[in-house]
Amino acid sequence: MSIKVVAETFVRADAVDEFLAVAAQLRDLTHEKDLGCVAYDLFRDTADPLHLTMIEEWESKEALDAHIASEHFQRLFPGFGEASEPGKPGVITIYEPAL
Repeated sequence: MSIKVVAETFVRADAVDEFLAVAAQLRDLTHEKDLGCVAYDLFRDTADPLHLTMIEEWESKEALDAHIASEHFQRLFPGFGEASEPGKPGVITIYEPAL
């Protein structure tokens, strides 16, 4: 059963380039190294360019757990928090098929 992850972040205007650089590294390393990754891409809200969302698909919860435990995720993920807009917390939602 596949798992989908939607990770929304509101980025500070002065940190967009920093955030995008971290996201690009994480995306590339995830596609290269993490078994079970079906999709892992960053999208920008057309109405609010500071609202960025990573949409992911994993073959299983175990594959997602291995990604979260990976060296590259543990090293790069804190950079998202550093670039986030204070007072606008990000939201990470994990979905499983309902039908």
